Amino acid sequence: MGGKHLILGLAAGYHYGDVRPFLASLDRAAYAGDLVFFVSKTTRDLDRMRQHGVELLPMERPPGTEDVPCNGLRYFLYLEYLRTCGQTYDRILISDVRDVLFQRDPFDFPWPDGVCCTLEDASATVGSCPFNARWVREHLGAPALDAITDRPVSCSGTTVGDHAAMLAYLAKMTGLLLPPSTGECMAGYDQGIHNHLVHTGRINDLTLYDNDGPILTLAQTRGEPAVNAHGEVLNEAGRVPHLVHQYDRKSSLFKMIRERFA
Repeated sequence: MGGKHLILGLAAGYHYGDVRPFLASLDRAAYAGDLVFFVSKTTRDLDRMRQHGVELLPMERPPGTEDVPCNGLRYFLYLEYLRTCGQTYDRILISDVRDVLFQRDPFDFPWPDGVCCTLEDASATVGSCPFNARWVREHLGAPALDAITDRPVSCSGTTVGDHAAMLAYLAKMTGLLLPPSTGECMAGYDQGIHNHLVHTGRINDLTLYDNDGPILTLAQTRGEPAVNAHGEVLNEAGRVPHLVHQYDRKSSLFKMIRERFA
């Protein structure tokens, strides 16, 4: 896909080993677009990260976000960056960085205009997953959970959009992240908001991809994923996905990837 591309991630408190599979696999995929990580004062090995061409920016909290967990804070950082970066990107990927592996250039796929989100394994619904159910119920209320309880879980860790659509999505996310929910096990409540937006029609021009598509999300799947003779992970359609997310949930795959990128 032509045009200017951008990947945004948050590497708060990580060290180089945590993000090496992400960075090294992106190098292997010959990605030539922009790459930006927001980092905290506790992020280590910054020089080694920069060797992969990533721009590192300080994780500075906007006023009013002092109690927002890092998972939620990233949406404020991304929104401000896209509003002030001085250019318009054709496609943007916002991504987790500790548990994502690239097998292809992420933009070597015909992403449509609008926002593209990923679905986890169909066995998990928002209501049946105790974490997602808690995030929606405790932050948005029981009626909000009732409205989407039977819907499949959409993972907030990998989202693609054109510049205007991503700005609109991030504005909706940040608008619902405040006031923050800081109770027990609520650090991931951003995903509850994400699923609320996805499944209540609040995102215009939305396209959903399941595990047959360009992003394989593994947490809810059973067993280890298939791997071809080249060591590439296969999705549920037997094809090579562009991204593999949550590989650390599969012990054999995790070992293989960590050894490959040691």
